[in-house]
Amino acid sequence: MALYIPFEEFFLRWLPNPAAVALRFVPEFILYILLFQVCGLKLLRGQPLKRTPIDWIVLAFFVTTAVSMVINDSSIKGSIVNMRTIWRYLSVFYVVVNIEVSRLDLKRLLSGLKVVMIAQGLLGSIQYFLPDSFNRAFFAPKGFSIGNYEGGSNAAEAGGVKVGATSGTFSDPAILSAFMLIGLALFFGTAYVSGGTLLPSFKDWGGIGTLMFAIFSTKKRAALALALLIPPLIIYVYGRSKRLVNMGWFYGVVALVGVIAILAVGAASSSMSGVDEREQSVNLGDYFLQVFTPEYWENSNETARGWFTSTILHAVLSTRSWFGFGPDAWHTLNAIETTITRGEDRDKLWRDAGVFDDGFWFAFIAYFGFIGTAIYVYMLKRLYDAGKWLTRVSTEPEYRTLGSTFATLIIITILYTFVERIFRLRAFSFYFWLLAGLVVNACHLKMAAIKQSRQTL
Repeated sequence: MALYIPFEEFFLRWLPNPAAVALRFVPEFILYILLFQVCGLKLLRGQPLKRTPIDWIVLAFFVTTAVSMVINDSSIKGSIVNMRTIWRYLSVFYVVVNIEVSRLDLKRLLSGLKVVMIAQGLLGSIQYFLPDSFNRAFFAPKGFSIGNYEGGSNAAEAGGVKVGATSGTFSDPAILSAFMLIGLALFFGTAYVSGGTLLPSFKDWGGIGTLMFAIFSTKKRAALALALLIPPLIIYVYGRSKRLVNMGWFYGVVALVGVIAILAVGAASSSMSGVDEREQSVNLGDYFLQVFTPEYWENSNETARGWFTSTILHAVLSTRSWFGFGPDAWHTLNAIETTITRGEDRDKLWRDAGVFDDGFWFAFIAYFGFIGTAIYVYMLKRLYDAGKWLTRVSTEPEYRTLGSTFATLIIITILYTFVERIFRLRAFSFYFWLLAGLVVNACHLKMAAIKQSRQTL
């Protein structure tokens, strides 16, 4: 499953619609069956399910969500649809926690993930130099509809994403950039596991450079900025904070080279023959550096994420809806509309509703309130603690790599969720919960080994 999901959209695009739509849900159903099988067999054998650091937190979140649904009279159907997109791969977590995963199994899986990540990085990088029309014709996934719901990537198929932005075999550049961030955390976690040097080896730089250029080619500015944070975060998680000072000079050089490269590649891409429609996109140098201009922030505050952020916070605080307006998206938008006084702002709310989730932490507050959001953040904190603990107590490189990768990923996820609906991205969500399950599984093994060694002494 972990090796199939990155290529799922590309595989399904060649199948007729009825089969493609049905197969799209097969992996999710397989995971539910696995969960039932794994947990059911353990219970039938009289074996207790393994406890995790987030069991009661997940239960508390769903209880507060139920309270929100009741007091807001949210639609059950709409609430389930919205909740599913956020929690659909929680099943992966509990399956992985409750199966036997040896150190060799973990090593093989992490190696397999690296291969898949490099493959996606190469595809994304190559696509950047191919004609945009070719990428849409050969790689863009096929859109699909179920009743009134449209899914897949109709925008990508129609060329509705930023011209020149690449997606690998995913349905959207945002998914490729998020997947590459997971890959960077894993590659840097492996490179720094021994602690011998602050600079990765030449072999490591091959993979790291490929993933970095793939993120650049997605035209996701936030992802590119977060990618530069990963090395110091990895070092911090490994407990080598004092060595971060020594990286100051290195990051100064990297930042300078990065700016020069952005300007150079942006200028070159606009004059490349054979890259059709590339000129319709802004110059890449201007595009990435645009975030530092006052015009960018003024536009954001008036028409984009900034406007939705202030509107959501005003709605929740003015109505004192500490449990939010309920997980039903349509009901939430209607509740927010009642707090808006200006007609032009009401029109803007519905006209731009498609970007409502982009600043996802604030959308989360609208759905689940400050109480539900605080519970969810606390769950992430508990998972971070598990990854950090595994890194600290382990001597095996596989476990240290896993722990540092996941702990770093938690920090990156929290930051990225301010500007991207990260938990709705299927590929990212799957690997997030897969790594979380592997971390908790490994923590159980380490705790058992520590207990046994104490008894022996």
